[in-house]
Amino acid sequence: MGQVLDLPDIEEVYEVMEQVGDGGQADLYAGCERSSGRKVALKIQKERGFEPSQYFKEVAKGFEKEGGRTQTLAGVRGIPEVFAIGYYRERRCIALEFIEGKLLFDSTASARPVKDLGTIASVAGQLCEILDGVHRLNIVHRDLKPENVMVEPDGRIRLLDLGMAISANEDTEEGCGTIGYVPPEQLDRNTAGVTGRADIFALGCILLEMTAMQQPYGGTRTGLLQEGFPVLPPDRLADLPPALGPLMLRMVERLPERRPADVREVFAALRPHLPVPGSARPRKPLRPDPTEYYRTNPPRL
Repeated sequence: MGQVLDLPDIEEVYEVMEQVGDGGQADLYAGCERSSGRKVALKIQKERGFEPSQYFKEVAKGFEKEGGRTQTLAGVRGIPEVFAIGYYRERRCIALEFIEGKLLFDSTASARPVKDLGTIASVAGQLCEILDGVHRLNIVHRDLKPENVMVEPDGRIRLLDLGMAISANEDTEEGCGTIGYVPPEQLDRNTAGVTGRADIFALGCILLEMTAMQQPYGGTRTGLLQEGFPVLPPDRLADLPPALGPLMLRMVERLPERRPADVREVFAALRPHLPVPGSARPRKPLRPDPTEYYRTNPPRL
């Protein structure tokens, strides 16, 4: 893990190349380190539009916090390495490890609903391993969703974008997250903050979408907050794999205290369904195939 550079002008060290992603507050570009030719990802603050200058400054501060959190998580398997924090034409910029592969739902697109237990457990298990490292450092990701999960060519999963990450139990001034994956306690200001159980909720949402083809509570804020609104319609509940369906439903309970206590508890429930080193590929593997990780590596939890 090298030293993180503080660069007044990111272009002195990196060449900005083609755009590869578009977010709400930042764009993602491929870049190249001029001295070595190493490919990097450059997350660059969007140009200022008609928003107030104070908002633009707050977004810039968010970049500084994200860079600091990413440095805190240096060494956690599955979190991209940060190389530099600086400015690109008066906009904040972070230079990160470039991750090759496919986004999770691009990888599963041709196979949904995913029925293979080893595949489901491999996706969830790897994310539990990563989140365990994050949560042990008292950080909650708060934006776990398919667009922030990358599957590398060798089946390893990487967790992207720490822009909404926060210390556990920290007073949050406003809600954040993506409807369809965000838990109720994260929707509005929460003086008690959130815990790792917020990420467990989001992971449960991903698994339900993979297996039942639908987000819980209709994927809406109204459904999430309306008491009695079902997690899934009866026909979708019937689609859940019996071996893991009850676990998924616990993960998306509205009340945090009714969810698994931590990702290690989730992993323990997944363990019997994980592939073991030397086992055969699934009959219809995803490409890239997340089971490859456990077919070549023992579990870390």
